[in-house]
Amino acid sequence: MKNHSRFAVLLLLLFLISISLQTQAEVITLTPDTFSDKIKEKDTAWFVKFCVPWCKHCKNLGTLWDELGKTMEGEDEIEIGEVDCSVSKPVCTKVNIHSYPTFKLFYDGEEVAKYQGKRDAESLKAFALEEAEKASEKSLLDTDKEL
Repeated sequence: MKNHSRFAVLLLLLFLISISLQTQAEVITLTPDTFSDKIKEKDTAWFVKFCVPWCKHCKNLGTLWDELGKTMEGEDEIEIGEVDCSVSKPVCTKVNIHSYPTFKLFYDGEEVAKYQGKRDAESLKAFALEEAEKASEKSLLDTDKEL
């Protein structure tokens, strides 16, 4: 009977670990090789943090960006990305990054908004949802005009 109990506890632990791994949203690191293709994904908003490891303001964010990724879980058309400008200078130059951290939202390959509000997960999430919805509606209107 003891072996069955141990086995049941082990199965429960494995199940709980697998659930916790599945519910953590992934913050996707974007590089010069992936940035342009990713932000051009059709009908997808990309909310991207641009930073450098030596910046005290970036360090002060701590796990905020990861927290945002978790709170954005389930938002199908919004991806959370980050670019390390110390190793991806061409990307940062292309999108005019001059201070750190900088937060920008892209939709269908275009920059649609720059975030300058409070630095907490709920404010960032509200911004991303609102701007992604505006960008999606604008894209639909533009498509309708073309028809």
